[in-house]
Amino acid sequence: MKKIALFAFGAIITLSAVAQGPVEKAQLKQVKNDKKELKEERSERNTKIAHGKIKAAKYDQKEIRTDRKHMNATKKHLKNKGVKKPITKATGKPSINN
Repeated sequence: MKKIALFAFGAIITLSAVAQGPVEKAQLKQVKNDKKELKEERSERNTKIAHGKIKAAKYDQKEIRTDRKHMNATKKHLKNKGVKKPITKATGKPSINN
């Protein structure tokens, strides 16, 4: 009886771990794409600042801020699911704010 209970418990744990895998991989891929887009948006904002388009740069900064908040929420969600250092795993590069 003890063996059956232990086997059932192990099977449940294994199935739940396998079921979460693809979702986490998709979220890591999303974080990677978000990180790339954020870098491009920052570059565009910096170009606008350099050319003296302050109002446009202010608007871009608001978009960057919302994107960063969304990315940090996704990072927090992944950490709660057990992924250690999600930004580093997604991009393959070590990050200071990870």
